[in-house]
Amino acid sequence: MGLPRRRWLIALFVTVTAVCVLVLFLKIGDWLFVADTLPPRLDVVFTFAGENTRITYSRELMERFPAARWVLSDYLHQYSRILSRDGFDMSRVAAMDTSPSTYSEVKGLADWLTSCRAGLPRSSGTRDSSSLQKIPVTPRDGRLHIALVSNPFHMRRIKFMVGDVFHDQTLCFHYLPVPVERYGWTREAVHCWWKSKRLRNWVGSEIGKLLLYWLFS
Repeated sequence: MGLPRRRWLIALFVTVTAVCVLVLFLKIGDWLFVADTLPPRLDVVFTFAGENTRITYSRELMERFPAARWVLSDYLHQYSRILSRDGFDMSRVAAMDTSPSTYSEVKGLADWLTSCRAGLPRSSGTRDSSSLQKIPVTPRDGRLHIALVSNPFHMRRIKFMVGDVFHDQTLCFHYLPVPVERYGWTREAVHCWWKSKRLRNWVGSEIGKLLLYWLFS
């Protein structure tokens, strides 16, 4: 009787484990999606390199928060030239060539913030106006409010990286991904991501990037 009972317990354990793994796997789309509510104040908007919709959404945030500064991860300053051509106030913009990887972008933001607050010259990869030499921290709460803008599925990985790079309690990060509707998705589609080939590709790619980050960070 002992052997059948042990087999039954093993089978039960395997079944329960498989069900748990399946449930977690199906929920991973929601887990990758990190989005904060829009805060009443922003001092800095940081845009990760990528699709044009990130620039469009970040520009809307800049218009909504006229005192904010825009730090733009912009390979070869392509978007900066477009913004300048369109008449955007470039004295509010710092463009950085820091897009080889998401981690390098987070590090680039950290370096830029350090140099701004210390009044130090920036690295050659950063181009901005002298008006951005200092970023004042308003005395209302003694904190610098920073928006992070990227694709919705990237935000969980970005949050891990920010947690690893930044340890300054005066920096308050707000995760503000581009709304899913602007990619032609819905929240229901994100919740049921496995039903769409496009979303399966996004989720699969992001899981792979997360695993690589955890393995080599």
